[in-house]
Amino acid sequence: MFSTAKCGHCGKTGTKVQEISPVGAAYKQMAVCCQSCSAILGVTGYYDSGTLLKQAERERAELSQKVQRLEQQLISISHRLQR
Repeated sequence: MFSTAKCGHCGKTGTKVQEISPVGAAYKQMAVCCQSCSAILGVTGYYDSGTLLKQAERERAELSQKVQRLEQQLISISHRLQR
């Protein structure tokens, strides 16, 4: 049998999910809040964290390609200087 959770602040039932931006945090978060008084009952990761991860992976791959091109250019310059 299930029971209905009550807000520890106002005693009412019902929740909502709300985006929050904590001061000093690098990322947004999602908070489970009381529907009546908006007291935060719990916090979860921001739903868009997957997108942030994909963006970081893409940027890393681009940097890796740039480093490879620079290495090839340095090898080419080195061979020319040795002639």
